[in-house]
Order: sequence, then C-alpha cells, then structure tokens
Amino acid sequence: MQEYSDNRKQAIAVVESLRAGIPTRASTRELSDLRPSLTKPIKQDLAQLAQGNIPKGRLVWGAYGQGKTHALTTIEHLALDLGFAVSRVSLSREVSCHHLFNFYGRVASAIRTPKSQILGIQQALNKKDPRDLPDSRIQDHNRYIHPLPAFVLEDYFHTTGEEQDLLYGDLMGTRLGMPDLRRIHRNCREETLPRFESTFGVNKHGSAYFGVMADVLAWCGYKGWVILIDEVELIGRLGKVGRLDAYRNLNWLLNWSETMPYPIYTVGVVASNLRDEVWFSSDSTQSAKKDRRQIPELAAQKLGQEAETEMNNFFDLAIDSKQCPTTEYLSQGEVSKLLESLVERHRIAYAWDAQLDIHNLIQHMGHQPVRTHIRAALEALDIDYAYKEIIVPETSDLVEGSVEEEEGFLRKTNMSNF
Repeated sequence: MQEYSDNRKQAIAVVESLRAGIPTRASTRELSDLRPSLTKPIKQDLAQLAQGNIPKGRLVWGAYGQGKTHALTTIEHLALDLGFAVSRVSLSREVSCHHLFNFYGRVASAIRTPKSQILGIQQALNKKDPRDLPDSRIQDHNRYIHPLPAFVLEDYFHTTGEEQDLLYGDLMGTRLGMPDLRRIHRNCREETLPRFESTFGVNKHGSAYFGVMADVLAWCGYKGWVILIDEVELIGRLGKVGRLDAYRNLNWLLNWSETMPYPIYTVGVVASNLRDEVWFSSDSTQSAKKDRRQIPELAAQKLGQEAETEMNNFFDLAIDSKQCPTTEYLSQGEVSKLLESLVERHRIAYAWDAQLDIHNLIQHMGHQPVRTHIRAALEALDIDYAYKEIIVPETSDLVEGSVEEEEGFLRKTNMSNF
C-alpha cells in the first residue's frame, strides 16, 4: 500500500504544478520529453562540458505558452541527474544581467547540487580538505581577472563561526568591504592581505567570482556549472546602454566569443517579442529600438571595433536556428500524448476513473499554446470529478494575460533603472 501512496503523492505534485503553471522537476520527470530535438543537442553540450570542453551556450526562442519554462525545467532536471551544479534564475526588475556582479549574486545563491535540497555549496565546501587546494586550479590566481575571490575562498578554510559565514556570504555575492576582508585575512592567516595590481571593482572584475565559483564546483566533484536564465526578453526593457552591457555579459556567459575559460554552460529562454519588437522592430519612428543595428554601432562608439565585432557575432548567433532553436507548436499527436499522461496522473492523484475525450478537446481548443490545452484538460477533469459533468471550457476563459509577455510590452516601457 505504501507504494501506491507514494505514487499518489507524486501524481498530486505533478497535477498541482501544472495547475499552477509552474513546471517542477516532478512534472518534467513524469511527463515525457516532447521536444527531443531541443534536448538532444543540449545533452551533447553537457557531455562536452563533462569532458572539460566549454561548449557554446544556447538561447531558446518561443511564443507565450509554448513551453519555454517547461523546457528550462527539463534541462535543469537533466543536468542535475548528470552530476552538474545548476543555477536557475528569472530576469525581472530586480534581476538583470547588465551588472555582472549583481547578477552573479543571484545565480550563486540559487545553486542547486545533485542529491541536495539545500541551495548553495556550504555543505559541499565543508566536506573538502583545504590541504587539497594547491592541487586545484583555484590557486592559479592568474586564471582570474582579479585574485580577490580566490583569497576569500582560501581564507574561508582558516576561519570559523561568524567570520566564516561572512566569507561564505562574500563568495555568494554579498560583498564584504575591503577593510573587513583585510581584517579577517590578518586574523586568520597572521599576515597582511597582498597588495593587488589593481583595486577590485565590481563592474570591472565581476567575472572573477564566476570563475572561482565554477572552479570550486569542479573541485567539489561536480561536472560543471549550468546556468539557466528564464525571461531573457526582459533585457529589452533596459535603456540602450544597459542593453549593450547585458548583451555583452550574456555573450560572455554563453561563450559565443569562445573566451570562457571556466566550466560554465548557459542556456536562456526568450520570448519572440525581443527579436520581433526590439532587435528587428518594424516601427519607423526614430525612437524605435532596432538593436541588431544600433547596439553594434553603440559598441563601436563606446568600446571600439572589437566590441562591435563581438556584438555583430552575438546577434548572428542568436538568430541562428542551429545554435538557438525555437519551440514550435506541438503536433496534435504530441499534444494528445501529453494530455493522455495528464489524465492518468489525475486518475492516480484523486483515485477516480478519470475519462477525457482528448481528440474532442483538442479540436475544440484549436490552435492554442500547449499551456492552454493543459489548463483546459485540467479544468474539464476537475469539473467531471467534482460535479460529474463533462464540460469543455471555452478558450476565452482560459487565456491569461501576462505582465511579462503581453503584446508590445517591450515597446511600452524603458526601464533605465532595471
């Protein structure tokens, strides 16, 4: 009986995650992979990363409700099962990537590791013997644009209590001031923190923290650091200079200029609005955003020809369908397969004889996003379960507005403080 109870709990978790529109590891594991053409190249990329090669990352384009977030959850689940550490974040007003160190703080604090429910790496760090550090890449300080975070990591193992917690916080992106770092180093090492060639600056040297964290994760036994970014389209709400900074940081994280020396692999999912309304806007007004042309020009003005070339390459790769696929509408057969699995989970979750005319529901809903079909199926099943009535909901009652992905949202707001 215990086996059935576990199955039922699992089925309830799947149904409720889909009802809330928030895919989880449980839902992606239980429901079949309907987009193997998307997951196959990513599995190949992860195999490269596991072998010590740094592959180019990918952007995944798609319309609202076409499974971009579900795809990201599938990738998260896959990477964790394969032994990678994974950070997953969604861009928002508070979280963007135009300021690399601030973005680091969000992705570092979101690190998940296989077989652990606790975010972060403190448990894994505390199992390490600091005497092994000289054999790691972390003490090759020339590997990083600035050696400060490597010293922070080393000092972590020479401290206890509050000081150790403060250093761990710094490694997670909550910066300590240099006076505190010097004081802790002097207390725990009985020596002065070395003078560096340049003063650490979060804008200039933020990538050093990414490098040290990636190397620490590898030192702790994980196969690499996978960074997953949802709602990348919100970059389009930044001002022009902010968008340039965000694209350059994203270009680095995606390794599209092939300059990434650390075991990091990045995948972002993007609403097609960014491409259609910001990169290739059909608006003829002077103020219209046309980033495919304007951003490389701005890069040349501010940073020189190399940055212009970098940005041209970024946009070329971003619209290359081989490198950056699009989540297409599923076929009727694929939607049927998904809904059949959902009906079975509903039957197990609520211990009843769930029945649904899937063909009729699909015909009734017409050409709608996958999310709408899922919501329609769940509502029809819920009504049948509760009231013993078979009612197929109307599409107009199911389509939700979205603050992030409403039509034209990228043209409406210029979030210069985003």
